[in-house]
Order: sequence, then C-alpha cells, then structure tokens
Amino acid sequence: MILDGAIASKSGRIALIPPSETDDAATAALRAHPETRRYLRYLPQHVSVDDARTRRLSRATDTTLVDFNIHARNAGKNGVDEFRTFVGTTGIFHVETEYGSWCEVGILISPQYFRGGLATDALYTVLVYVFEERKLHRAEFNTGADNPGMRGWLEKAGATFEGTQRQKWLDPGVGYTDVCKYSILHEEWFATVKGRLETKIERSLSFQSSDGV
Repeated sequence: MILDGAIASKSGRIALIPPSETDDAATAALRAHPETRRYLRYLPQHVSVDDARTRRLSRATDTTLVDFNIHARNAGKNGVDEFRTFVGTTGIFHVETEYGSWCEVGILISPQYFRGGLATDALYTVLVYVFEERKLHRAEFNTGADNPGMRGWLEKAGATFEGTQRQKWLDPGVGYTDVCKYSILHEEWFATVKGRLETKIERSLSFQSSDGV
C-alpha cells in the first residue's frame, strides 16, 4: 500500500515519501548494490528500472504492507525546504490485524548515507507510524545473524532478541543463512525505545551542528 502523502520526521532531516516513478532507478540500484546484498544475499544481483517499477506497482494496493522512500531535506526556493534526495527505502509488511496486531519493519539505506543518523531518523518515524498512528501492538525485525551493525542498533534501541531462526534466508551458492528475530511491543516503545531513539537523534544533530554541517 502507498499512503497519499509524506510523513516528515521529528528532526526535519528526512521525510517518508510515497514511492513513485521518480525513484525507480535509484531503488533498482539500491536493491542490487553489493553492500545491500552483503547481508541480504537472496536479493538479485541485477535489478532493472522496469523491475523496480513492476515491484512498486504490484505492492501499491497490498494492504498488508506500506512502502516508503526515504528522502533527505534540501534547501528549497524562497527559504522553503524540500525533500528531494533519495537515501533509501523503508516500510512495514506482513501486517496482521485479524488474528493479532503486529507487523515487520524493514529498511535499506544507500551506502553513501551510512553512519549519518538518517537510518535512525527513518526507523523512528516508521515506528511512530506503527505504534502511534496504526496503534499496532508489536513490531518485528529480522536481520542476518552475521549482521552485527543492525543487531547492535536493535539491542541499543531496546528491542528484545527472541532467538535465531536457523537456515531461514536463501544464500545462493551456499544454501541458507541464519536469521535473528527482534521485537518491540507497544508499551516498550513508549517506556524505553522511543526515548532512546530520540536521544540518539539529538546527539546526531548536535554532532552535525558542532561540525558545521
């Protein structure tokens, strides 16, 4: 599913934008990028713009997911900021509201924007949407057991490690790879996770300000 409008982050650095044809080329490049496939080896090595377009259109009316593109803020005309720069994709999927109240959260960030705090901004904004707009009870994250960066981010944020799913994701040429599952509950979002992410975002903004960015 694609929402009608954008969702600006609390920090103002990024916005979650409804996917459109404008970003199909960038999305295709991101999904096939070697760094993206480093921990998501089931993704194809080659993704065309047509592939990205077909995927976007096929998901546009699927109510079990919500796709977003992540755009960074740019200075606009007449002092009005705009969000034009594509930095990645995020969203929720496997949304369950009949037999439970949960979803899975995913994110891909273009490598040139690693370690800039934009992923935290984007995931914070997605989780606000999950817990405060949709009012879902549970958000799940699945990440490769060999992905220390994402696992560390989730643990520092306060997500609960629920175990390792053995040989879950296809790993072409090797077989399968183990996947670690984490979760955040509605009450944990308000009690712990939200505050930790806000502190992390504030520190990132302070660092940029002191660095003259």
